[in-house]
Amino acid sequence: MSEIEWSQERFCHTGDSPEMLRKKIPKNLRVKLFLTDPPYNIGHNYGEVDDRRSKKEYMKLITKVLRESYKIADDSANFFMIHYPKDIAEMWPILTEKTGWKFHQWITWTYPSNIGMSKKSWTTASRAIIWLQKSENGEPIFHPKRIVRPYQNPWDKRVGELIKSGKKGCSLYDWWKINLVKNVNLEKSGYSNQIPEILLKRIIRSTTDVGDLVVDPFSGTYSTMKAALSIGRLGWGCDLNPDTEKYWPDKNYVNTNYIEKEFDFDIPLSFDHVRAGISENQYREIMINGIGVLERKGSDSASKKLKEELLRMEWIGEHDFV
Repeated sequence: MSEIEWSQERFCHTGDSPEMLRKKIPKNLRVKLFLTDPPYNIGHNYGEVDDRRSKKEYMKLITKVLRESYKIADDSANFFMIHYPKDIAEMWPILTEKTGWKFHQWITWTYPSNIGMSKKSWTTASRAIIWLQKSENGEPIFHPKRIVRPYQNPWDKRVGELIKSGKKGCSLYDWWKINLVKNVNLEKSGYSNQIPEILLKRIIRSTTDVGDLVVDPFSGTYSTMKAALSIGRLGWGCDLNPDTEKYWPDKNYVNTNYIEKEFDFDIPLSFDHVRAGISENQYREIMINGIGVLERKGSDSASKKLKEELLRMEWIGEHDFV
């Protein structure tokens, strides 16, 4: 962890983002990573603060934040912005030409959703994660082996040798499937557009080291700061809305003992019957027989849920239980 001691007074702020970036970043620190999802300008409820601005004013705000960020960024810093693809397309000149930052990669974040069933278009269930870099002196930090996806063919001899050597998987793709923060999630705060902790930590771990400063100029629930502090980084944040002060993290979030590791899975692995050497028919039979096994063990609730899921998948029919 950095030798700088974290405190709410120095690292949590309320006010206009460009001004806070200009005045409130600790002077002896350089920002290694900016990670933010700005207000989407589509009328979300943020309490006292209105999400809607004219397009001209909104673009002016984004431009100011990017310019101020560039000024205070370390010479090899990264900037990640999360937004809807169509809005990223509209602000493309700002992101790539007018603020100093250089485009590095477009990542697509996809998520399951039961909302927005339009009669005129397919449902939007993705957001863009735009990765910008400042590389005036040296290359920005990137650790592609810290978080990986499992090998798809572990029975291959070459892959088997890699696994034996301690490598559990290979680099992530440029599309990520991560669930939204649902109402039932423990991290849910009740504030609009909360970004999942898994996604935030994935970016932070891959583009910073322990002790580095991570900044979110549109903090909202301060999820970015909390994620950064929990994995040994310094987190700084600000938000225009004074109501968000109740989300400020305290020192209980600070983890001074965090140690980085490589070849980590940040999303729980699902069962792969092909990897297990089981045919689809065998897998179905095992799952169907599981209904009876659970019933015999007295797990009626689990048995009922398993039956409902197999009915939904059309692996069984109601007539199978008459």
